[in-house]
Amino acid sequence: MSTISESQHATKFDPRSTDIIVAVMGMTGSGKSTFISHCMGVDLGIVGHGLQGYTQAVDFYMIPHSESVNVYLVDTPGFDDTNLTDSDVLKAIGTWMGDAYKKDIKLNGIIYLHRITDPRMVGSAKKNLFIFKKLCGPNALKNVTLATTMWEAVSQSDGERREHELLATQEFWGFMRSNGAKVERHYNNRESAMRILSKFFTEEQVVTAMQEELVNGGKELLDTQAGMELNSEYRKVEEKLKRELQSTVAELKEAQKKKDDESAVMILEECRKQVEDQLTHILQERDQLKVTLAKMIATSTLPIVRAPGSFGDTARRPSNTGNADQAEAGRPASPYLDPRASGMWQGMEVPARGRSPAPPYQPDEQRIHRWLVS
Repeated sequence: MSTISESQHATKFDPRSTDIIVAVMGMTGSGKSTFISHCMGVDLGIVGHGLQGYTQAVDFYMIPHSESVNVYLVDTPGFDDTNLTDSDVLKAIGTWMGDAYKKDIKLNGIIYLHRITDPRMVGSAKKNLFIFKKLCGPNALKNVTLATTMWEAVSQSDGERREHELLATQEFWGFMRSNGAKVERHYNNRESAMRILSKFFTEEQVVTAMQEELVNGGKELLDTQAGMELNSEYRKVEEKLKRELQSTVAELKEAQKKKDDESAVMILEECRKQVEDQLTHILQERDQLKVTLAKMIATSTLPIVRAPGSFGDTARRPSNTGNADQAEAGRPASPYLDPRASGMWQGMEVPARGRSPAPPYQPDEQRIHRWLVS
């Protein structure tokens, strides 16, 4: 499999009204990059997301389909990313979705990937799924495909049993399937990926609940259904940490009163500081969600989203007279060939991209004190 060219890793997201746009979502490690590699017929050369900074959490990949149609795959991070906080992830997805919808760019569908190797739906996988459902909303579920991955790593019987549990449980996949979502198995090859992707070619465009809430409702991210779902997760962690802090402070006061071993007091002091830091972090994450779409767009580093047709018909349509017009329009400087053609992008290297961790946070002593006395 050859590597991807920079022209196929879209530096700008400027689809035409005839183009097909499909978002790929799922938790980290569910196989999003592998799936996109299969669709494009080239090796992305990355594991996870190619980010230039931790705020740019959405990537775009373009597949030339015909002279009038390109397929855009939108690569998104999961809510368990090691270098992005959950608030960063929701802001990045909300920024792209909201900005696109404001410019009349709509999705043809969303593919949600889930590892069939996971024996149970717990922890990060459950959080990812619940936020995803709120992000989509019931009206968009007819344009959602729920796809299991990594079937090659489990026995057929185990895979089928886990798939049945996903479908039989309403809070997992059951509700979504009953509201129009499709269910597929991805077998880690190009044929399987293209079969799943091609089903969106005839789908009507759709507006997600988050787009409606941010654009039409003018809500802050925290007040969207997805934002409230994430905030409920923060509250669970907050309550747990609050109990830990109260217990640690009580132990510390008792140790100081009894003049226990100085090393024990130091350990308790360190434990108290660690819990305070975690509590402050949760507060800061929640505060990050108190933001409007306009503010998110103003501070975003995502590639520019342009309205369909903003370049005019001549500039937006590939020319048959040569490659200059295509290059000028931001399209690949090559004929519109089937991307499945063998060796089409042979020898082209992956553009260097990386990501940076989120900045450190500082404890908010006053807010922590209010927790303790409340």
